[in-house]
Amino acid sequence: MDANARRGKARLSKLNLADAELDKVRLYLRLAVRWHWLSSGQYRHAAQYVTEMGRLLGGWKKVTRQPAAD
Repeated sequence: MDANARRGKARLSKLNLADAELDKVRLYLRLAVRWHWLSSGQYRHAAQYVTEMGRLLGGWKKVTRQPAAD
């Protein structure tokens, strides 16, 4: 929501923050499996969603970095 309300470098900055937070989620998921808080099936399910969010975020960052076409 924060990134959507901004343009240019401000948007890219917010997207980079979101990317860093997504990295934390990935770490927390791996730890949850290691500590047996999640089964491998639960991890796989959650990881699919996190991967999809990463793809969407990466695409949004790529589009934001491109100069606006006039």
